[in-house]
Amino acid sequence: MLVSIAALALAQDAALPAEARADEVRPSPEAKGGLSFLGTFSARAVTTDVITTNPLVNGQVIGELGGTNSTTTGEDTGAYTEERVGAFFTYAPSLLDGRAALDAAFEVDFAFGDSSYGTGGNTGAAIGADSVNLQTRRLAGRFELLKGQTLVVGLQFVGDGVNDPSRSRLDDLLRSGGRLMFWGTEAAGVAMYGKVGSPSAETLRYRVGGFTLYEQAFADGDDVSLAVADLQLAPAHATRLGLHGWFLRDRAGGSAGLLGSGPSSALSEMQGGPRLDFRTAPDELSPEVDVDIGWIAADMGYNAALDAGPVGVHGVIVGNVGKIYVADHGDISVSGVLADVEGRWRYAPGDGSVARIEALYATGDKDGDDTYTGVLTANSWGIVGAVHATHGSYLLFPDPGAINRAISVVPDVSGKGAGLLAVSSSVGFDAVPNRLGLTLGVAHARDASANVLGTEFNGRVSGRPLPLLNVSAIGAGVAGTDLSQTPWTMLLSLDWLVFG
Repeated sequence: MLVSIAALALAQDAALPAEARADEVRPSPEAKGGLSFLGTFSARAVTTDVITTNPLVNGQVIGELGGTNSTTTGEDTGAYTEERVGAFFTYAPSLLDGRAALDAAFEVDFAFGDSSYGTGGNTGAAIGADSVNLQTRRLAGRFELLKGQTLVVGLQFVGDGVNDPSRSRLDDLLRSGGRLMFWGTEAAGVAMYGKVGSPSAETLRYRVGGFTLYEQAFADGDDVSLAVADLQLAPAHATRLGLHGWFLRDRAGGSAGLLGSGPSSALSEMQGGPRLDFRTAPDELSPEVDVDIGWIAADMGYNAALDAGPVGVHGVIVGNVGKIYVADHGDISVSGVLADVEGRWRYAPGDGSVARIEALYATGDKDGDDTYTGVLTANSWGIVGAVHATHGSYLLFPDPGAINRAISVVPDVSGKGAGLLAVSSSVGFDAVPNRLGLTLGVAHARDASANVLGTEFNGRVSGRPLPLLNVSAIGAGVAGTDLSQTPWTMLLSLDWLVFG
């Protein structure tokens, strides 16, 4: 089991699409031909009391702090430095006037001094280096069949809204649709993105697609697949209304991947999702579990990216319904609801001079034998399959800037199936607009039964010595957890966006 966890951790990948991380740059679809490049460089020096109790996962680990990933808090202080470089390429043959392109993205990340002369992702920075550690993030063909209608075929980023991740800003993804809380990962498949109207007078956007999440045996029907359909309307200035439907068909019996898949899997438990136990006795083997699950969502935003004024708001409500088919047990009904709303106010000059508040509620399971009344996300099927990223915290909820050690008290919005009540807020001020700023934040979480999960207080000082180069000093601590020690972290981070 521990060896499987180690192998899984080595495959860990960030959920957020790195090509959309900086609001200053919107990757342009207007290039008529040639090779374009976007690169991301991130480095972090971290001091923390979060430790791993198993040396096999030291350095690369994801999921719930204090959970099955062997992490906890200790009296000793640990320190490490980690680095990630992502390279995103698009080649558009000039012969086709930019109407077809090949997208490719690769990544290398490691902790300083971790290993050398080996093979595998997320390592390779010990003396001598010389590791084979290149990871493929994207590999897809992109075809503009009609004006404003783009077909993407291959390995690509899969979000939970209408925006094409390779042609969008971070706000476009995090503040539309499901806000990446349900789907925010890579998958191989086909997606069509379309829009009607000009950029200044856009009336409609849509996405439809299908993806193969697991293909286990070509001759058998033991696969996991996902179908998506999303629509967004622009009825008034700076206003967006969205309707979304996603459907997952799982016939893998819970056995896909290194730690299994689905709501009864060790993978789901490790990442803070539910682990539904359908055994009739503790010494029994877990029965095969198949799933049909659909999500229906509606979202509304006004100036969500703060493009058209100082005030913006976005809200979404998502319901998941379906069936879990348990061998020799019967069918389990699934019904759960999540609601999230966020408001922001840019009250002074500078990108960082923003006050924000966000509230989230997800229903929890009532422990019924024939029902599951909680929320399910892609974290039950994939490694960092979804991420809650707008909360502004670093330990209570997942830190979207983490490289190899993406650990938090509440890593999934299902709250381990017990539901979630969460409020987060932050206030930032740019002492020198867009060059030097300070942000203070607080976040609080409980399960749906009002049991306290933790309260985080954090602060960040950020500077921009060069365009697109950010340097930050960050501190955070979480009170009120069940852990033996109060989780805390201090870190220095450097983030650089390169394009050409």
